[in-house]
Order: sequence, then C-alpha cells, then structure tokens
Amino acid sequence: MKIKFSAVKVHYIVRLLIFWLLLFAVFRLAFIIYHHTKIPDDLHSETGLSFFYALRLDLSTACAAAIIPYILWSFQQFFKHRYIHLLNLVFNIGCIVLVSILSIANLKIYGEWGTLLSARAFNYLLYPQEVLSFISFWSVSLLLLVCVIFIYAASRFYRRFVTNFSYPVENKKIKTGMIILIPFLLVIGIRGGLQLAPVNESSSYYSSLQINNHIATNNIWYLMHSIVEANDTRNPYIFMDNSKAKNITAELFENTPDEPQTFLKTTRPNIVLIILESWTADILKALDGEENVTPHFDELRKQGLLFTQMYGSGFRTEQGLAAILSGFPAQPNNSIITTPGKAEKLPSLNNELVKSGYQSSFYYGGEIEFANMKSYLLNTHFEKIVDKNSFDKNQLNSKWGAHDEYVFKKQLEGLKTEKQPFFSVVLTLSTHEPFEVNMQTPFTGGEEQERFKKAAYYTDYCLYNYFNEARQQPWYSNTLFVLIADHGHHLPKNRNMNLPESRRITAMIMGEVLADKLKGKTIDKIVNQNDLPATLLNAMELPYSQFVWSRNIFNPHTKEFACYSNENVLGWVAPQQNIIYSFSSKNADIQSKTQSKLNDTVLMQAQAYLQTLYKQYLDY
Repeated sequence: MKIKFSAVKVHYIVRLLIFWLLLFAVFRLAFIIYHHTKIPDDLHSETGLSFFYALRLDLSTACAAAIIPYILWSFQQFFKHRYIHLLNLVFNIGCIVLVSILSIANLKIYGEWGTLLSARAFNYLLYPQEVLSFISFWSVSLLLLVCVIFIYAASRFYRRFVTNFSYPVENKKIKTGMIILIPFLLVIGIRGGLQLAPVNESSSYYSSLQINNHIATNNIWYLMHSIVEANDTRNPYIFMDNSKAKNITAELFENTPDEPQTFLKTTRPNIVLIILESWTADILKALDGEENVTPHFDELRKQGLLFTQMYGSGFRTEQGLAAILSGFPAQPNNSIITTPGKAEKLPSLNNELVKSGYQSSFYYGGEIEFANMKSYLLNTHFEKIVDKNSFDKNQLNSKWGAHDEYVFKKQLEGLKTEKQPFFSVVLTLSTHEPFEVNMQTPFTGGEEQERFKKAAYYTDYCLYNYFNEARQQPWYSNTLFVLIADHGHHLPKNRNMNLPESRRITAMIMGEVLADKLKGKTIDKIVNQNDLPATLLNAMELPYSQFVWSRNIFNPHTKEFACYSNENVLGWVAPQQNIIYSFSSKNADIQSKTQSKLNDTVLMQAQAYLQTLYKQYLDY
C-alpha cells in the first residue's frame, strides 16, 4: 500500500514533545548558570547528570502539555480548518509564555527561599507591591528582559520546528490507529511509565548535593504537584499509624515537674517583644557568626541571656509569627496564618496576657495585610496595630516600608502613654530584601551578601539607639525585652536552607527584671522559637497548657530537640544527631554528633512530630 510522505514524517506530537524537552533543558541550563555559586567546583560534572535524571519528569510535563494539542490535532484530521490551527498555535504560544514566566520566577524564588517555585508563592500574589519588594528595580528589569528573550526565541523555534500540525494522515487505518494509540502513550508518559506508582520527584533525585536534585526536578511539574497537594485535605506526611505517632509525640512533651522558673524578678513585667527579620545566628560574633556585623548586639548580650541553640520553625515571617505568638510550628507546604479560618483557632500569647490585664500593641513598618497578618493579629486581640500607613513618605524605603529606626521611635512614643503592664511587639523589616538602608556602613559592596550585612548592621545600630532611649523611660526598670528572629536566612554565608545551620536564629532575653545571675550568660539547650509562649507564661505563673507545641525551656526535664521544615525536607536537631529527611527521596541524611549511624528512634520522633502536627493543622 502506498502511503504519502506526509503520513510518515516525524509526527506533530513527537515534534512537540521534543520541543518541550529541549525548552526544559534550556531553562535547566539557565538555572545552573544563575546559581553556579551554590555548586562546589568539584561537583560540576555531577551537576551535568541532572539533564539525564530530569528526563522522566520533563517527559511527564511535556506529555501533559501535549494533551490539548493532541485533541485539536485529532479534530484537524477530520475537520481541517485554519481556526483549529490558529487555536492550537495560540494555546502553545500561551504555554510557552506561562512556562517562561514561571521558570524565570523560579530562578529568583530559589535564591531567596532555597526551594523551587510552589503553590505557596501564589498566596503572596494578592500583594504585588510586597512581592516586588523582594528584588530591586534593576533585578526585575533584567529578569523581565530575559523572560521576553526566552519567550521570543522559544516561540520562533516552535513555529519553525513544530511545523506539521495541519498535515493530514491520508491512510485511514494509520490515522485511526494513531488517534487511538497516542492518548494511551501520553497517559503512560504523564505517569512516567507502567510501574505501579506514578512518577514523582524521587525519579529526579540522584545526588548528595541537594541543589543538583532540585536542578533535575522539572519546576513546572513540581509547581503543579504542589498546587494539587495544597488542595488536598489528606495528610501528606503519613509515616505510621496515627495513634502511634500521637503517642510518640506525647512522649516528647510528656508532663514533668514544672514549677515556675525564677529567671524573672517579678511575675508581671512589661514585655517588649522585638521580632528581628531574618536575623540568622550567622550575623552574631557570639554565635560564631560574621565579625563586626552586629557589634552593638554583642555589647547588649552582656546584659542578657543568649540562646545559642534556638532554631526557627519555618522560613517565612508569617510562619515565625505563628510560632512565636501562638507556639504553633510551621508546616512544610503552607502557612496557617494565610488561612484565617484555621488561624483564628490558635492559642495566643497576647490573649493570655490580655486576660491578665495587659495592654497590647503591634508595630510594623510594612503592609500589615500581607499574608493575612492583620486578620491574625486582630483575632488574637491586639488592641493597637501600627503599620506603614502611620509613617510619613520620607520615612519609607523604596520598596517594603518604614525603616527600622522610625518604627522603633514610633513604638517608644506610643509607650509613653501606654498603661502598664503592657505587651508591645515590634517587627523589623530592614533586613528584608532588597536590603535598602539609609546609612553608611563598613559593608559597601554591591553583592547580595554585603547588602544583607549592611542591612543587619543598620538594624543593629537602630537597636543601640532604641535601648539608649528606652533606658530613660520610667517603665524600663519593670520591662522584659525579648529579641528573637522570625526565621533564619541563607545569607550571609550562602547556606543551604535545608541544613540546620541556616535555621539557627538570634534569640535573647534581657532587662532589669531578668535575674542578675543570668545576665551575660548563655543557655545552650536545643529549642525552637515556638517554645517562647510556654516559657514566658510559666515564669509569670500563668497557665499555658493550651500551647501544646510549646515547652518551658527552663524546665530541666524538658527534652532537647528542634524541628524545622520546608517543601523539601523535615529537619530535626537533637543531642545525638541532626537528621535531614527528604520528602522526595524518602531518605534521611545525618550530621553526626554522638552517633554516626542513623538513629531510627530519633527519625521516628521527627516523623511522628510532623505527622501529628499536620493532622492538627487539618483539624483546625
């Protein structure tokens, strides 16, 4: 039987799949170039293997993108019409635009969060001004330019390479066979083969260097998967029977003798809580961090009690707020504050203090509605909330909000008329991207690390001025100051955000109400920031049993551990060893302390903790 040449040309769907595989490879190369400083020089050859290990997820994504074109191609075989051809062209060019935008955005997101672009990022699109504050005008312009170039080049290549959409298959048997067979092949491609379980991120994981695994993971597939999971009401972190997980978790928080601890001279001090944006331990000389970044804090610590092993629970500010004020740890794939129906059921340190006669206030130089922070603060009954709308335009930086010095001044002015006892919270922001500050510092370089250190130096200077003025106030002698970071940061040492070193944060309590024997001392117990509510309330002889995820740090019977997470990993810090459990590979890496072999009991504790935590999150 004679078949026309057009029928045996490389099929349109095959060309389309090849096109997407090539485009994903180009974006992968761009990712490697953009983040090359994160890859050790001796591992570049291993990074090259990412193109091979990426093929299954790339093909899965390409097959998904080919479904609509296949349907249109099938119609075109019987109802050949230029409008079908045009519709197919518009669809594919639209996909090219969308993939290009998301892939370029992924470059920047990965640099800031240490994770691929996920559904979490879309929670912030309601606040475009704040999103744009993450990066400078020139960075936005450059990324947009690169995106336009990618879209133009990919669109041209598509129109030249994927050319035979409208070519008819003249042989009816071949045409019918192809129309029947292609969807089965696409489904097999989407699920990654004929194996029992569909393909997942694990198929791309091949390296002990986490960034190599992220490079090999198709960012579009990862994003779509995270969106599906975000709308899933099932617990994605099931490791064991729920009753077993609950029992193991209960043992971590088991009831122990817990008499009020005497680190305070009074049970009803004023409390000023200063939440320091991104103040990783790496900027404190006292915590083996960088030299001369926070010289004034190094002086202040001589008057306070410094925590040397406190870890942030999440990596976003709203996660830090829930941990610090509600004692509720971060979830790997979302932030409870962004769901007001759940957040309003959380316990609150402020609620407990208000019941005991405290006046409350919250000062922030940024947009208080960002990530639903306003609804959370109102639900927890903060009486006075101050945000960027309370500041003059000349007190605002170009992107995020009021400089820290003006926020501190605003709070000090407000406290002059505040009835005692009061609970006042200040959330700083100058150490948030894009690290714009209005003073000269020893750090003059334009690199991101230098700009971060410059911003931290500025906030440190603001703290120095703040305490100098606070000491002149009549309420100072009866005030406990709590300084604690909202989360860690990959800067200034370009840390891998999956590792515990990036999650160790600044935390200190100070003030004249602090017991004299503790001033200038350190506490080296491994703890989480969500342990703050139980610790404070215990010292004030107030109930705290509702804070089930918070421990009294000063109780000598409290078990030592800290938990952190993101979309990639569950991290567990314990005296025996640190464990980093990968959700994708389902493997646990250890950092040896006293045990060089994986401690299955410690791993089980970490998994039970997360499983029980997420179940409670779903139940709220």
